[in-house]
Amino acid sequence: MWLRPFTNTHARGRPLPLRDLRLAVGFFAGCLILYVLGGPRVMGGDLPVWRAVLPVLVLCTATAFRSTVPLVAVAVGTLTVGVQMAAGGGLGPLLVYTDLLYAAALYGAPWLCRVLQYGTVAATVAATVALVLIGDRSEGVTSGVLIALVLISPVWTAVLIRNHKERADAERQRAAQIDRLAELDRKTVLQTERTRMARELHDLVANHLSAIAIHSSAVLSLTEAQREKDGTAGEDPVLQALSVIRENSVQGLAEMRRMVVLLRSDRGVADDWDRPQLNALGALVEQARPAADAAALTLHTDLPESFPEVSSVIEVTAYRIVQEALTNVLKHASAGRVRICCRAGDEQLTISVDSPLARPDGRARQRPVEQLMTGAGAGLAGMSERAALVGGSFDAGPDRTAPGRWRVRAVLPLAQNP
Repeated sequence: MWLRPFTNTHARGRPLPLRDLRLAVGFFAGCLILYVLGGPRVMGGDLPVWRAVLPVLVLCTATAFRSTVPLVAVAVGTLTVGVQMAAGGGLGPLLVYTDLLYAAALYGAPWLCRVLQYGTVAATVAATVALVLIGDRSEGVTSGVLIALVLISPVWTAVLIRNHKERADAERQRAAQIDRLAELDRKTVLQTERTRMARELHDLVANHLSAIAIHSSAVLSLTEAQREKDGTAGEDPVLQALSVIRENSVQGLAEMRRMVVLLRSDRGVADDWDRPQLNALGALVEQARPAADAAALTLHTDLPESFPEVSSVIEVTAYRIVQEALTNVLKHASAGRVRICCRAGDEQLTISVDSPLARPDGRARQRPVEQLMTGAGAGLAGMSERAALVGGSFDAGPDRTAPGRWRVRAVLPLAQNP
């Protein structure tokens, strides 16, 4: 605990203690090589071996903590080098001490870096003046240059590197802040556009659907009341058509309101809130039966009893593809049998809807309203885009194996992440 005020709280990315330990071992080995090659004078004058090696050992031990406790390491190094110089000096301890000064200025606290900057300059000037006054002037100046190389050079080198690191950290933080601001701007613009779309849907499309539902309900109520008053019995095709219009308009209005709420919220499609499910495909087909019966279409389903658990994106995609395919069948297919098949394997979900091809000569006369609804291919394009977004495939066209039939087929992967 007592070391906490002296520990390095500065820059990120400082060397690991293991790296400092390797550096300390390398310094000690290098000093021993100098001692062997250069003799005792290189390590400490005419001192005994143990007295020459001991300061090096202390300095190398301090080197092992150069980045974790730089203040303690440089203090121990300064004291050791001072004692060693007073006893005779040596090249080995000075080399290790220069690294301690460098590490303290680089990894130490800002105040320690400033103290070393001014302290080394002051010590160099004081030592040079003292040597000039005491001894020979030329030798004093030469010694002052050597002292400057030992004290000032490593400290100011570390200061330059430290300033570069601080500027780089500041630029990284500024870039990260700009990225965050850009992301916030993007989300704001996106949410604004979604809100505008929700407002347009609510004010235009939803109002028209509401008008259709209200008027069809009013006509049904008046017609049924008149039939009860007149005592007319039997099914009326017009009333059946009005019932289908009312049901579809009410359902479309509910879907539109759900889309408005979804656009105004910040939740994505993957939310479990009121989303279509694969197990609801049977109910979707049943809702389409009255309209199919009115168009002389017979719906046959081949659906599993239960679907495997898949991501919400796959469920929404599959449900919307079946829904759009049924809509196209009711709008364009001629009278006949319609088959809706959905099979789930281990890795993919296969959806197919095949129906009779449209016959313009008979169909146009049966449903003249559809002459105003010329197909623009938007439904097929939407189904293809939905399948492509989840990594699946989509195909629609005449069935080559069954002439006179139209087939819609989509293959969706079950491994889609939610």
